[in-house]
This record gives sequence, structure tokens and C-alpha cells, in this order.
Amino acid sequence: MTAAPAFVAALERAGVSLVSGVPCSYFAGPIRLLQEHPGIRYVPAVNEGAALAVAAGARLAGEPSVVLAQNSGFGNLVNPLTSLVLPYRIPVLVLVSMRGWPVADPGEPQHHWMGQVVPEWLDSLDVPHWTLRSDGPGFETVLDKALQVLGSGSPAFVLVGKGALADVPGPAVAEAVPDRARPDRDDLVDAVLAELHDEHVLSTTGYLSRALYNRGDRARNFYMQGSMGHVSGIALGTALSRPKERFVVLDGDGAALMHLGTLATVGHHAPGNLVHIVFDNGAYESTGGQPTGSSAVRFDEVARGTGYRHVERVALVDRLRPAIRRALDAVGPALLVVDGRMGGSAGERASNAITVTEITTRFGLGLARAEDSRV
Repeated sequence: MTAAPAFVAALERAGVSLVSGVPCSYFAGPIRLLQEHPGIRYVPAVNEGAALAVAAGARLAGEPSVVLAQNSGFGNLVNPLTSLVLPYRIPVLVLVSMRGWPVADPGEPQHHWMGQVVPEWLDSLDVPHWTLRSDGPGFETVLDKALQVLGSGSPAFVLVGKGALADVPGPAVAEAVPDRARPDRDDLVDAVLAELHDEHVLSTTGYLSRALYNRGDRARNFYMQGSMGHVSGIALGTALSRPKERFVVLDGDGAALMHLGTLATVGHHAPGNLVHIVFDNGAYESTGGQPTGSSAVRFDEVARGTGYRHVERVALVDRLRPAIRRALDAVGPALLVVDGRMGGSAGERASNAITVTEITTRFGLGLARAEDSRV
């Protein structure tokens, strides 16, 4: 096991001056240190492909650079890896956390496939890679091997197993006295459940889905695990397919940023039966509270600019339910941005009690029954 300070020190000795990535709990300790590092710039990226592009740009400018990514997002890396980094021979070091490796936990089936195939895919591309294990050689030893490859103009990958990097204690809570007037995710979920009638709800991966399951499980809920950033696209497909039903999306700021262009697709097709709620707490809370970079983004203005018919922003708990009611009653697509704060109970994943295929089945059956009732 490599301690987080030793990991960062190894990057320093290698001359790395820029690290970009999408956080994973495996990298929580190093990211916490990099955010405050005086000599290494940490650039949070909206997705793994963007992180690789940022690192490649820095390398083109002469800065040794590193990417931190989760293997569940390896697919986002494939395009810039194969069409930019490999043909242009840009030597970038990529560290990929191996979720679901060697075996996925029963409650996390979304990690099963990517937990198995990343080494084979890298082999098929002739990309050198090493695996950092909790019981193997430390990061500095593996890094020395990777640096030799980078010196030849090729990218190099280090696959990071669970426990290979030690965490460091987190900082003190940012808000000594939290602003209780601002909603946390439990406040949001409770308000949505209080206003629902027969709408179907699709929730993004992470704590929002856990909160929805634990506070109001129902057959009309679809809980996302994995596929980060795609819940609005899934909801668009269901809304267009079932125009007589109404659909509500519970999205997070990090997830919405990951594939922000989907808002333009929603606005273009303009389903009147879709309500999109973005909970913006500025953090990837389920991976350790790393910042999303949403402070510079006005999701409400993006929605207006892409054709959403009803757009509203709310930042107070006591205004949540009226704002949700207005969005549910409006002709969609509607977007409600909730300026919230970190906090709320994490709770159990839905998949610890019901399988993800069962989630799919019962959601589909719920749609079929709703259609039959309207015939």
C-alpha cells in the first residue's frame, strides 16, 4: 500500500505539474492533497475523456501530466485515447481505479464488465500498463517503469486496485454552522415525494438514488447505478416513448456536467411531460466531496438557452415544494435547479435489496400498467 503523501511526492519527483480527473473514492486521499498542492495543478474534469484531453494539452505545452480516472468511465477515454493520444504520440500517464476487480460486489453489478476488460482492451491497443496492488510494489516502483515508456512517446497506464492507495484524514467540515436554510439531498427527495402523484422518477447514480430508494421506494422509480451523466438521456427516451405519462429526473451537478450536451437534445425535442431537477451542491459527495466545478455554471441559463420551456432556481428548503409543484404542473421540458448543500443520510443502495434487472422489470411493468389504465 502506498500512502497518499508518498504518492504525491512520487509525482513531484517525476516533474508532474498538472493532474486532471474525475474523482473516485480510491483516489480520495491523493486528490485531497493535490487540491492544495503549491506545485501541481489539479483540474477537475467533467468526464474522463475531457480529463485526458486536458492532460494531453498540458503535455503538448511541455508540462508532464497525469490523468486520474475510474474504470467505469474508461469508455469516455477511448475516443481521445485512440484518436488523439495514440496517433499524435502524446506521452500522458493515466491512472485508472479498478472498481469491480477482480470481482464486483453483489450490490455493484454495474462494475462487473469494466472490472474485467480494461487490461484486455489496453493490450489490444498495445498500450503498456501495470497494476498497483495493496500487497505489491509501491507506486514509485511502478511509476519508474511507466516513465520509461513515456520517454518513448507512448502513453502509459497504471491500474489501481482497491486499497493500493491509502487515504488521508479529510479536512474539517467547511461549514462549522451549516446553512440549514439550504436543502440537502434528503430535503429535496422528501419534497419531491410529497408532491408526486403518478409520475415516474429516474434518479442519477450516487447518493440521490440511495436517498430516493430509502425514503420512498416505489415501482415507478428507476435507480441509476453507473452510466453517470446519462439519466436525462434515459428519461428523454422514456418521455418521448410514453407521451401520456409524466417523468421526473433527479440529477446531480456532477452528473449533469458530465454530459451537459444532453440538455440541448432535451430542449430540441421538447417533451412536454419531462421535469428535470438538478441538485447542485458543488461536490461529488459519494466519492469524498471533491468539487465538481459547478460554481461557474448556471444550469438554469443553459436550460433557457437550449429550449426548456419552464426554468426555475431555488435555494431555500421552505421554497422547495412550491417550486417542485410549479415544475410538475408546467408544460415541459421543465428544469428546476436546487442550490443545495452537502449532507443527508447515505443509506443503502437499492441493489442491496432488489437486483438492477428487477428494477428494470418493475419499472417497465409500471409503465405498461399505467398505459393500460389510460386505454
